[in-house]
Amino acid sequence: MKLASVLVAFLCMARMDAATANSFVVGVEEIDYYPLHSYANGKFSGYGRDLLDAFAKQSGHSFIYTALPVSRLFHTFLNDNSIDFKYPDNPSWQADLKKGKAVLYSNPVINVMEGLLVKPEKIDQLSETSIKSIVTMRGFTPWPFEQAMRQKVNDGTIRVYQEDSFRKVITLGMTGHYDAVYASPIVINYYLDEVLHKPGALVFDRRLPFESNDFSLSSIRQTDVIKQFNEFLEKNQPLIMELKRKYRLTDKSVQ
Repeated sequence: MKLASVLVAFLCMARMDAATANSFVVGVEEIDYYPLHSYANGKFSGYGRDLLDAFAKQSGHSFIYTALPVSRLFHTFLNDNSIDFKYPDNPSWQADLKKGKAVLYSNPVINVMEGLLVKPEKIDQLSETSIKSIVTMRGFTPWPFEQAMRQKVNDGTIRVYQEDSFRKVITLGMTGHYDAVYASPIVINYYLDEVLHKPGALVFDRRLPFESNDFSLSSIRQTDVIKQFNEFLEKNQPLIMELKRKYRLTDKSVQ
């Protein structure tokens, strides 16, 4: 009994030490969206990881990264206290799920263009009325569509196919069996150039709907840390630019 009491006391002290050490859990997307962010082979990497690690090091915090599928991550973040922060996040994403939730967003850490990419021979050939099929990552929603196009998605006139692997999304897009791929051209171009070695196999079509998304760090409970993170972003612009150059995020050709 005495040993049990000692163990209980030790565990309580360990939990208190962990709390005072400012250790937080960051929920991240279990997808390979490199170079923006990636969770592959049990490791979180990319621009988002480097930026969050730099903030943690400078502030004295410790981040533990937990990866979940995109849709499940939203539900867990909003309804389960096991996650302190979500990255990336945006007020427009899953807005219906967030109703009644006091989510605080950091200042943007990067602005990302997302839209439709097509095979080169289809560039400027498609329109909002002629698109019939799109392939994208599971949990992604083609937000830039106007209400009329969203209605077509909802009623099945425009079919949206979702895959768990981003590599599979790109491969399917390259077959020509789908009209377009919905994603960031930054990610598409990286995969085509560095992974598949097929540069230009898909092309960003600016005549089709696209949008500019801010990626932020969000939290429901750790609002003070979000404020600290905003200060970090404001005071460390040279570091942020260095990280963007490291991951080729300043190259306008990828947008």
